[in-house]
Amino acid sequence: MQSLNPGKGQARSKGSSQTLLARGIATKPRASRSLPVLAGTRRVIKRSPKGVRLGRLGPDLARGKWLLLCVLFLGSAVAYGAWIGGQTALVYGLFTGGVEHLAVAAGFGVKKITVEGQLHATDAEITAALKAGPDTMMLGFDTDAAKERLEALPWIRHAQVMRLLPSTLQVLVEERIPYAVWQKDGQTYVVDAEGVVLAPALREAYADLPLVVGEGAGKSASSLFDALAPYGDLKQKLVAALRVGDRRWTLKLASGVEIMLPDDNVAEALTSLAKLEQERGVLEREIAAVDLRLLDRVTVRLRETASAAPVDGSVPAEVPTASTKVAPKRKT
Repeated sequence: MQSLNPGKGQARSKGSSQTLLARGIATKPRASRSLPVLAGTRRVIKRSPKGVRLGRLGPDLARGKWLLLCVLFLGSAVAYGAWIGGQTALVYGLFTGGVEHLAVAAGFGVKKITVEGQLHATDAEITAALKAGPDTMMLGFDTDAAKERLEALPWIRHAQVMRLLPSTLQVLVEERIPYAVWQKDGQTYVVDAEGVVLAPALREAYADLPLVVGEGAGKSASSLFDALAPYGDLKQKLVAALRVGDRRWTLKLASGVEIMLPDDNVAEALTSLAKLEQERGVLEREIAAVDLRLLDRVTVRLRETASAAPVDGSVPAEVPTASTKVAPKRKT
């Protein structure tokens, strides 16, 4: 027998299948490494996703679900009942009140109030106007309304209110300036330049302020003293200014002399008086009153008699209560 050479056998095995077939040796066809191509149209199979079946809720989740439903049901019932009964404002107030209490408990309540510019307004007046306390929520505090309440106080002209979180209110105020002491019906008040009554006051407490007396004297004081500003000597001698019929002024000096000013043209009348005082020293004489109500003459009344004598020596005409730029007609 002829032995087979393993090496040669292996070499033969490596030959092509066509050679072996030509020699009459059957061989097993090799499997192709490439994927076979399907003939015809390829069909895509679609599968619906599987349904996931959830397990039952645990006892805690079920209890929370029912609690939420109960709260919603009760809230709806309360809201509906309030709407039917007209108590929606009450329910809203209770709700907001609860929120405010929570905010205050969290540290957003008014714990400190700082005030700048305060001289005469009291702490009690400012606190009452602010309407803020430890139970007031800072975030919901209406600063504009507080500003209006502060400016309604007699002493305060302007105010500004600011929130400094978490718990401080800062208040800036501009107070009115006392201008004069106004006496009316036996009562005295301190007023500002606009005639706003600031507070009841004793005359001794404001001895450096001028005294004005009579109806309307408080609101008209600034115009009078503006006219008197150039006449410093006259202002120093002034004890009080009396408002007559809320129309004109009578000045009362420390010497007891009374100066009757006209309804209008006060500056012109004071100029005439200053000229007369400079030329004749009329205010240093023993006279009781100087009448400046007529623009064309100055009439004085001596202390010894009640009759009036014109400074120029002429006989005075009838003295009206109001001044006029037209000279009065003499009676014939």
